[in-house]
Amino acid sequence: MTPTRRRAWYPSRVGWPRAAALVVAVTAASCSTGGAGSSADGSALDGSGPTAEDPTTGGTGGDSDADPERETSPAPTPTIEADFVDGPCGFEVPPGTSPRCGTVSVPEEWATGEGSIDLAVAVFPSTADAPAPDPVVYLEGGPGGHALETLRFASSVLLEPLLDRGDVIVFDQRGAGLSRPSLACDEITEVTREVEDTPGLAVAEVDERFHTALRACSTRLSGDGIDLGAYTSINNAHDVEAIRVALGYDEWNLHGISYGTRLALETLRHHPDNVRAVVLDSVFPPQVDSALENPGTFLASFEAVVAACAAEAACAAGGDLGDRLAAVVERYEQDPARVDVRDLFTGQVDEISLEGETIIGIVTQALYSPLWFGDLPELVGELEAGDVRAVELFLSQQRVNEQFLTDGMFYAFDCNEEVPFADRVAVEAALPPDPFGLRDRFNYASNNGTNAFGTCEAFGSTPADSISNEPVVSDVPALVMAGRFDPVTPVSWAEAAAEHLANSHLVVDPFNAHGVSPGACGMAIVTTFLDDPTATPDTSCIDDGDVRFLDPPDSTVTLETTVHSTSRGAELTTVRPEGWTHGGLPGDSYRQGSFLDPTQLIQVADDPLLGIGLELYLSETYGVQLGPAVARPDLDGRDWTQRTGRSEVAAAEWYEIELGGATVFVILVSTPDELEANIETILLPALDAIELS
Repeated sequence: MTPTRRRAWYPSRVGWPRAAALVVAVTAASCSTGGAGSSADGSALDGSGPTAEDPTTGGTGGDSDADPERETSPAPTPTIEADFVDGPCGFEVPPGTSPRCGTVSVPEEWATGEGSIDLAVAVFPSTADAPAPDPVVYLEGGPGGHALETLRFASSVLLEPLLDRGDVIVFDQRGAGLSRPSLACDEITEVTREVEDTPGLAVAEVDERFHTALRACSTRLSGDGIDLGAYTSINNAHDVEAIRVALGYDEWNLHGISYGTRLALETLRHHPDNVRAVVLDSVFPPQVDSALENPGTFLASFEAVVAACAAEAACAAGGDLGDRLAAVVERYEQDPARVDVRDLFTGQVDEISLEGETIIGIVTQALYSPLWFGDLPELVGELEAGDVRAVELFLSQQRVNEQFLTDGMFYAFDCNEEVPFADRVAVEAALPPDPFGLRDRFNYASNNGTNAFGTCEAFGSTPADSISNEPVVSDVPALVMAGRFDPVTPVSWAEAAAEHLANSHLVVDPFNAHGVSPGACGMAIVTTFLDDPTATPDTSCIDDGDVRFLDPPDSTVTLETTVHSTSRGAELTTVRPEGWTHGGLPGDSYRQGSFLDPTQLIQVADDPLLGIGLELYLSETYGVQLGPAVARPDLDGRDWTQRTGRSEVAAAEWYEIELGGATVFVILVSTPDELEANIETILLPALDAIELS
């Protein structure tokens, strides 16, 4: 089935999906690769100007005949000198933390010392009584992901467990987030909205609009004096070392997720002496060819999800998921629907055309996390019935995702560091088979398959040093993590990286996708490894996982009493519905861990500042705005206060009380139509059971 239109002209990102980060902010956690780059003077923007290597024909390719243990000699390592300058944080500080914020200034091009970049850096002091002397520096994905601004969503599943061990350093990489200059491409956002508002565009027209936007962005950035050829992982790795020098640490640990693993590996290559240990989660090693492999990895991920659905009786009862998806894609390709997409930050609603390619874009992003792909049978079922509400929720979350990735940095990396080493003929020959009639659609990411070459012809390319295409060889202790369902950094990539890391521990989570470490089990493995990088970490908690597809809600609820310790050392007595899954906070549980089923019970005693994060979670995940507090002493004679919020997709009942010097929060999140029943069977018994001792 050859598509006539293309709606989802999206980059396949190598970064922890931000929309998923919202969902897991107080529950549990779960990129795709590439991007593009531009010549510094803009001479190659039309694809015909001089570049060090023609990106249309490719270079050395992802595989080399050279001895894998013998690296190409890198350029001489520059002398690293840098200072930390205190300044305002510029981002919403996670509750309960007091980071020291500021900037570290580095050259734009380390090899020549030319240009200047101000890196936004935050140092979070440890909460441990006796902090470890070696901190962790977190390396964000993307490339171009915003690390600092998204901490508020991931604090409980990523930052807090690391702070229990020692200090944590978080920074926005060059070109991204709060670091300056920014490589943001508003032109890409504008053309995305234009294409969404223009149904029925031919593939060639969509391509031309996006390529025009890429040229415009690259030309503007170059005209501002930005050397786009300097935005590479090698320069990025020198930035990492500059931050260490500026902060005065003798050694530290690297924790990278997705593209952050690529940066961690380059840091190991160029600055190994001060790295104690490294965590590589969802690995993107330099020797792989993402343009060549990623169309196949996305299709393989989808096939794995289809097979998992077929193995679960309730899911399989609906029919083959791949066949059903192919049918709804064709249906909406021929007869598009109009859907509303809400900006969860501003509340603005845009009406766009839902076509087959839009659905494929949703599926592609859903593959990044079990929290999303577990909802695909329900999503397909609703589309079969002509119901687009689930699609609207997914698209609204994708709008959130867009706001936390700097497009120019994403494309600069891909066109400087990936596409120049790819072979166009080989990429075309490697396109995957078509078992579901969806082959070409899974190749539509702007940096996947043959599309990557047109993208880089438009944006421009300054090929990086050839060392950027060679494996990293190191004996620094490494924890290498991968998820079986990962669509963009598959298990084979983790194995390829581990092959050259002499002291590595490979951990494969059979129930996870992209981003294994965030969450209770993943962080337990990480912290155990960091405590003793020479020992094999305990990974037994992975055995407790599973892959769950969305089930019809069960109105029968049986509550069981639970007791857990709080951050203040006291014990909190709560209840939890039997069969619900434990979340990221001690008293948090959710019914299905599903993106489309928000039903969740949060019971936690902590500092009142936690309420800020919880309120953000409700607002930015479900669009729920809480009303003013109302006194409710009638409940059980205690001084409860109540707040209520509603949106189209979720309802929330918020109760809080001061007990024993702590603020106790009891929050029920529910589907709107089940709210009243859930208040009676879950919320009121939970309020009665709460006791802090």
